[in-house]
Amino acid sequence: MQYPFSPMPNVLAAIESTMSPARLRRYLSAGKGDKNHALRLYVWNARLCEEFYIPVQFTEVALRNAIHRQLTDLYGENWFDRQRFTNIIPDRHKAEINKTAADERQKRGRSFTPDHVVAGMSFGFWQNLLGRSLEFILWPDGVGSAFPHLPQGFSRDEVYKRLERLRKFRNSVMHHYAIFDKGPVEEYRNIRTLLQWMCPETLWLMSELSNPAAVLQRRPAF
Repeated sequence: MQYPFSPMPNVLAAIESTMSPARLRRYLSAGKGDKNHALRLYVWNARLCEEFYIPVQFTEVALRNAIHRQLTDLYGENWFDRQRFTNIIPDRHKAEINKTAADERQKRGRSFTPDHVVAGMSFGFWQNLLGRSLEFILWPDGVGSAFPHLPQGFSRDEVYKRLERLRKFRNSVMHHYAIFDKGPVEEYRNIRTLLQWMCPETLWLMSELSNPAAVLQRRPAF
């Protein structure tokens, strides 16, 4: 699809006002000053972000579930309530766990399970459990096993750096930023690598369901 639409001037002006000139300005430069083409690029970029939804979701869910399984083995099913665990993490994460667990217990009532806490914690929480400050506590105690296919010789630091890259890209996608010229092909490779390290079978499914390169090839032409 080449997004061939060209709204009438009054319609285009209304759309620009609704979406904000500042937001469309990013695409106006890429569209060589043509407002209609800038709008086409904006829609195309939105389609590209949409194509990343499954890769980002699969990788984030795989990450938190993999770490959750390891923490359960180490501290028990309700690891988030165990002082042996909460005493070793930064205060900001203690606060996040306490709030998430309290909110979920209030919301779910008798149907509450640890899975509700797992789903409610931020991406940054899971990433930071692999941070340098916990390198000699959680990683050797078993959290490194969340990545059973990590190549020999690769360190915790390599995993953390790739997760940081994913976190930044994830935020760009979820906040509807322009990603078409931010190396989306390389970002997709990074996502694939992380998922490969956790579960090759899930990577296979993700690959069957997403193809950002195909969307990139459909960039609107003048």
